[in-house]
Amino acid sequence: MMAIMITSNVHFPYLNTASAETTNQTIRIYYERDDQDYDSWGLWLWGDVATPSEQSGGWPTGATPFSNDQVGEHGAYVDIELNENPGVINFIVVNRENGEKDGDSKGFTKLNEHNQVYIKDGDDYVYTTPDYTIPVENSQAHFPEWSKDSTIYEVNIRQYTPEGTFQAFEKHLPRLKRLGVEVLWLMPIHPISEEGRIGTLGSYYAVQDYKAINPEFGSMEDFKRLVDRAHDMGFKVMLDWVANHTGKDHIWTENKEWYTLDNEGNITHPPGTNWMDVADLNYENPDMRAAMLDAMKYWVKEADIDGYRADYAVGVPVDFWEKARKELDKIKPVYMLAEDNVEFDLLDKAFNFNYGWELSHTMRDIAAGNKSAKDIKSYLNKMKQFYPTGSYAMHWTTNHDENSWEGTTTELFGEAEKTMAALTFTLPGIPLIYSGQEAGLNKRLAFFDKDEISWADLSMQDFYRDLIRLKKKNQALWNGSAGGETNFLETSDDRILAFERMKGKSKVIVIVNLSPDTVTGQVEASTSKGNYHLFPSNKLFKLNSPQQFNLEPWAYKIMVK
Repeated sequence: MMAIMITSNVHFPYLNTASAETTNQTIRIYYERDDQDYDSWGLWLWGDVATPSEQSGGWPTGATPFSNDQVGEHGAYVDIELNENPGVINFIVVNRENGEKDGDSKGFTKLNEHNQVYIKDGDDYVYTTPDYTIPVENSQAHFPEWSKDSTIYEVNIRQYTPEGTFQAFEKHLPRLKRLGVEVLWLMPIHPISEEGRIGTLGSYYAVQDYKAINPEFGSMEDFKRLVDRAHDMGFKVMLDWVANHTGKDHIWTENKEWYTLDNEGNITHPPGTNWMDVADLNYENPDMRAAMLDAMKYWVKEADIDGYRADYAVGVPVDFWEKARKELDKIKPVYMLAEDNVEFDLLDKAFNFNYGWELSHTMRDIAAGNKSAKDIKSYLNKMKQFYPTGSYAMHWTTNHDENSWEGTTTELFGEAEKTMAALTFTLPGIPLIYSGQEAGLNKRLAFFDKDEISWADLSMQDFYRDLIRLKKKNQALWNGSAGGETNFLETSDDRILAFERMKGKSKVIVIVNLSPDTVTGQVEASTSKGNYHLFPSNKLFKLNSPQQFNLEPWAYKIMVK
């Protein structure tokens, strides 16, 4: 999706803790801060609220204020009046004096089940119990056998070659086969709307026709040939699917009732965003839902694709995704990725995995010196707490959004780039490689214009190929329930992250210096002593307990058994 978001609509699954002090048209939001100082903080509100913050004043003073004079057992609270039949409330916790945000934008959809929620500083999740927990069950989604040890490769057809076509990209398949990636995620392949187009070529995510091919990329025959060739070589193909919105001149816009309308009856953009080149779809309309499902089934039937990456997945009701998954699986078992990291109901039945944004942000903060190993441990504990068993996150050092809008991997990680990449392959979850990473992509690719990748230097190809082989050869590192749990090892220096993963006879131990300093420290590995092979040299290494390690800046050691 275009990474020019001001705010995002995010939805959350929770239990009921309704209070008699509030009504069905009011929700109470508790905010707990460690410093217990609330006077400067407030909620910037939008969605189905009676008074959106933009009507109360400019950013950030228009935010509904918390107060040190209105504090309950679970922090300060405000009661927010809702519209009739509310569907979602969205908000950002913001300092009303200086505009500082406490975390990302948040949201809540189950307003018919709950009338109070709980948030706390430094935590991006919304809870319905004051103990800040969410019940976790097993994922009921089907996980294809081939996905258990896969690595995903995101394909930007426009920028991949000078031609920017399916045929030109097809020539790279033998190299990608040698690289070892298995799942090819193709960014949207559909025609791009001309109305409201940004730049010369427009956003991939402003779709003009869900059942057509962008002529810049080739024809339907070209696409089918690419999928067939990929399948013959052992790849799987996922399409990027934009179900929240269409382009402004999409063929569906003839049916205005299929879209969200403003007060004047005009089709409008997704609320809470500045995506002015797209039109927000109305999922209360059954005809639109049926057409969307039909379009998704079309590509599985006609082109034999293997699954979807759902752009802005939280912008579409969970029940639609669940129905879509059920119908798609009847055609062939599919594999589904949700662009989301807060709506864990999506992982119950509809999706296999989601976005590991928190790890991405944490790794960037570590590289900048603002976080440490304990924050990675905290993230993994949250995964255990929130993810339905069997589901998992996708991890990366870059993707199309982060490269274009946040910076290159060199800009984001500096000397820690390879270290963080190694973590994405060894921590629980499925790793992602973006187009050009194996060629040391050293520029921010233009999002709306032609800006091709240079393949002159493939010096990083062997690095990523080795990591992919490491993952495939060691079951402990496989995805979801196919892989092993993570056990953290005690270290004498908090700049060292040490963990082990085990599954069956497979064991992998990872020791990482998460600092720009040379560090000497000990790791306690009493239950894991023995002989290992170092990756990637395969040299024999005898691990004692305690074991002293002398680690250069950002150095890491991976030991396998």
